[in-house]
Amino acid sequence: MTQAPHPHDSVAIRNAATVAVLRDGRQGRLEVLLLRRHHGHVFGAGADVFPGGAVDATDAGLAGRYRVGCGLPDAAWRMAALRECFEEAGLLFTAKALDAGRVAAERIALNTGRRAWADVVDALALDLDLTAPVAFAHWTTPPGPPKRYATRFYALAAPADQPARADGGETVAADWVAPAAALADADAGRRWLMTPTRATLARLTHYRDTAAALAGLARGGRDDGAA
Repeated sequence: MTQAPHPHDSVAIRNAATVAVLRDGRQGRLEVLLLRRHHGHVFGAGADVFPGGAVDATDAGLAGRYRVGCGLPDAAWRMAALRECFEEAGLLFTAKALDAGRVAAERIALNTGRRAWADVVDALALDLDLTAPVAFAHWTTPPGPPKRYATRFYALAAPADQPARADGGETVAADWVAPAAALADADAGRRWLMTPTRATLARLTHYRDTAAALAGLARGGRDDGAA
């Protein structure tokens, strides 16, 4: 899905979705998943980011298969958010018990272009819940960068018993970290955070655990800004 270029910029703005994946870490305190982007990327090279990416043309059609959530105006973005979590971090938000080896094989097939996301959903008979992602922000990349995105931000509780792993291509490291610690690392030069990531981490410092964060983000509406 694409949008028309900004009148002062020849780069088309693409729709995108990103997810702050949350869990309760040590002593039940909130942690968030950060992925390090490969240094060869055109956009955000070397940055620590949340799982996310552009909305594919097929995301809307796949979202339409689901009786619950398919009527949401951002259903395609929600499907893209779930897909990107699997592609980039290996996380599937499903209540089903799945064989880890089969899941890993499907992820490799998806990331190498041998499988479409719809094929993975069918092969694993996934019962994805489009209503689960909590929408809380919308950021648009300002004119200038070689790629621009209008990105909807969501939050999700990490699935139990699923390790987060970088894909080795787009992402080269996966790290669970307390929001305040991630910000301190960035201030000390140990991480590079883009503006929306930093703003989201700052917002998450106000919450003790995952339940509080999801409830608070759901109540807080949207923050609109320029990335």
